[in-house]
Amino acid sequence: MLMKEIINVKQLARHFNLPLPIDEDIQVKRIETAYRNFPETPMLPFRHKLYAVSLYEQLDIELKIGFWKVNPKAPFLLFKSPYQVLAWTIHPSSLRGWSVMFTEKFLHRHRQLSHIIQDFPFLQLDKSVPLEIADDDRAWLETTYQKIFEEYQSDNADRYELIASYLQTLLLQVNRLYERKAAAEPPLAEATHHNDQELITRFRNLITKEIAGSGETEQRSVAHYAKELAIHPNHLNVVAKRVTGHNALQIIHEQLINTSKTRLLQTTLSVKELAYQLAFKEPTHFVSFFKKHTKLTPLQFREQEKGTAF
Repeated sequence: MLMKEIINVKQLARHFNLPLPIDEDIQVKRIETAYRNFPETPMLPFRHKLYAVSLYEQLDIELKIGFWKVNPKAPFLLFKSPYQVLAWTIHPSSLRGWSVMFTEKFLHRHRQLSHIIQDFPFLQLDKSVPLEIADDDRAWLETTYQKIFEEYQSDNADRYELIASYLQTLLLQVNRLYERKAAAEPPLAEATHHNDQELITRFRNLITKEIAGSGETEQRSVAHYAKELAIHPNHLNVVAKRVTGHNALQIIHEQLINTSKTRLLQTTLSVKELAYQLAFKEPTHFVSFFKKHTKLTPLQFREQEKGTAF
């Protein structure tokens, strides 16, 4: 049975049999109001393509994030990013807090948000560890949530522009708290580093496996590998840059060039044969790609390294 995939906030509301929000790309809500009639039964795991920053002031909830269980102490922040797997059991009478949920489409609609996600590590996680905060910080964040909520409920023509500005403020506030926590708790930073290294190893292994195969089409996009790894392309790019100094596409190209060089030197395949073996649609595509990255054509490289033309 395929896992349910949610792509916007209206689909999420339908999944939970809740009232539909006024916009499919963003929703801000009081948690106790939204879940007032929520059934006290376990929800089946689902995968989503949403971002969310939630502030829990009070709770009685068992969370499962990426199949990892946790019972955090309130007040705490919980982050959701695309492709996480979520499931939970809720006792609605004991929940209190705020939540703002939005899609990548909403970010692209507003200039100040269009490239902001890559600046915030808490929205690039494949598993989100709840971030416990102090009461003073809770009150500080509540003010911003309240402003977003008031605009969301209004009928002002420019409400989404103001919501975008308040959302930017909220994300900056949360980032300050997240960085403070990471600096004060070395295990959190170490765990993040370990997860990053593990992801890049899986990424490189996947590239190697696909190059070694005899694929019929070129699949060189970051989006393709991110989907295979069940993470968001932005997350893959940011982690790749953090670990290697190169973005994800550069890593893909680097491994493809290394494989090309190895086969040019260790086989007698023609350039045409090698191009098709590496899943390029046309030999000219392979020659252009190779020359762009090495300043040599494949044959020039082979002749230079082996001193013999094939």
